Amino acid sequence: MILKTLSLNSDNLYNIADSKTKKMVNTYIEEWKDKGLLKGYFGTLAKNIYNRSRVKNSEILELLIYGVYIEEQSKLDEYENQIMRNDIDFYYRNGQNEVLNAKKSKKKASVISDALFLYLLDQANYTGLNYKQCVEATIQYNANQLYRQVLINIQQQKELEIENNEFQRILNQQQNTKLSINGDKISGFMDTQMIGLNNQAKVEGIKEIDSNAKARFIAIIDGKETDMCHSLDRQTFFIDKENVFNRYYGETQKDLRIERIKCKGLVLRIKFTTYISSFSLV
Repeated sequence: MILKTLSLNSDNLYNIADSKTKKMVNTYIEEWKDKGLLKGYFGTLAKNIYNRSRVKNSEILELLIYGVYIEEQSKLDEYENQIMRNDIDFYYRNGQNEVLNAKKSKKKASVISDALFLYLLDQANYTGLNYKQCVEATIQYNANQLYRQVLINIQQQKELEIENNEFQRILNQQQNTKLSINGDKISGFMDTQMIGLNNQAKVEGIKEIDSNAKARFIAIIDGKETDMCHSLDRQTFFIDKENVFNRYYGETQKDLRIERIKCKGLVLRIKFTTYISSFSLV
């Protein structure tokens, strides 16, 4: 366990690491490089430490904790990609079948192509990030969360045992909210990601069969709906052609105003803020 390997305490935590410790972390970095894991922020952090001769123990600790999360995620990548591929393909074919059934066509829906699957994964979701960026951001947050708790325990001269209540509480919370998949049960994070991806896949499926297709926005009118949803209720939109419509815009209730919008298709964060499940094909 890395917390034991470094033998850190409040006296040496911010000291320059000795040659043995620096050699050890360099070996880890070389192994991560061979596995293709030195990407994004983690890759930049690792390369920076590798290329410097004077590195603090605290910096090495942060990197090693980060590395544990990166390695665990790498073990899940193939499994998660297959689950997403199956789910996205289902909604892609569902979109095709809606059009085919409406046309009473006997043509069979096609499976999603590799290129389109990768394209969808690369699209920004409601957060403005694509799936990969969301995963990286989550890993970075979780690693920093555990790192901060380790620093607190060191400063309070507590034993660095992963079984400690503080660490277990953090790890359990992260497991429940990050990328936890158990049979047909998935975490809120993954569920939210898949809703956006599946919606886009359904639109692509509809476009595959009929680029002239239109959809109707259906809002749930229960007194709790936003002004945006209320203003779009029952409006129809082209799936793959230019749409011109009115909708509310504004950061606060005071700023809300009706604006005239022009865009092609169903654009995320314009009228696609509400999921495609709120649309019906017309």
